[in-house]
Amino acid sequence: MQPMPLNDSLFLIAESRQTPMHVGGMLLFEPPEDAGPGWLAEQFAASLEHTDVDPRLARRPYRKAGAGPWEWEADDDVDLEYHVRHSALPHPGRVRELLTLVGRLHGTLLDRSRPLWETHFIEGLADGRVAVYTKMHHAMVDGVSAMRMLERSLSLSPDSMPQPAVWSPQPGRRSHRPEVDVAPPGRLASMTGAVSGAVSGAVEGVRAVTGASEATLKSVVRSFREQAMAMPFQAPRSPLNVPITGARRFAAEDWPLERFKTVSKGTGAV
Repeated sequence: MQPMPLNDSLFLIAESRQTPMHVGGMLLFEPPEDAGPGWLAEQFAASLEHTDVDPRLARRPYRKAGAGPWEWEADDDVDLEYHVRHSALPHPGRVRELLTLVGRLHGTLLDRSRPLWETHFIEGLADGRVAVYTKMHHAMVDGVSAMRMLERSLSLSPDSMPQPAVWSPQPGRRSHRPEVDVAPPGRLASMTGAVSGAVSGAVEGVRAVTGASEATLKSVVRSFREQAMAMPFQAPRSPLNVPITGARRFAAEDWPLERFKTVSKGTGAV
């Protein structure tokens, strides 16, 4: 058991159904030309053979008697068949169905009794493409670390040797029975944009001076978030400027590069 740095535990303290604190990303891939109908199922099965898990993804949050400070508890037997899942889209298999599924997955809170991450292999797009959606809790990894994990799992060529899974440990670091790897306490994690430092400082001060409960800490975080949303400007009324609920919608769009170049030339933008 290892203490969880305050900056990371804030993401657990402030999390609610309306404000999930995980981050996620979806990638689209074109299978090889000779891929059969069971190609993604084969990739899914092969991924489950990567049983070594990065120490950061082989731990779960824990509090004694459900109260007190958060700690990291090592999970010595990560259930990959829970964390890694295979799904198929309903007919007609458009991008719309894909984004609906990913939005539903993204709107669900991660189970705190397990390591806080999931990877989903998704097939059924009418054009033959497949998708991989991964989400991780911000208490476990920051955006840069998550992108590095993703980068290690991708190859530069179809002829490259099989790559490690996104959850695989860094080279030379094995974690079948992981040692908890806690992020250095000095690393500030962003929580509400520009006011993250103020939030962290306020919560730390409240806890140090008053020994405040988690309810008090949540109140402090909520207060700073509301002030940050109101200052320095009030956003104009629009369909996007509404109270946030627990539902999430995953949206995406693409445009040809030439269109951006045309706009750039026409506006003088760089």
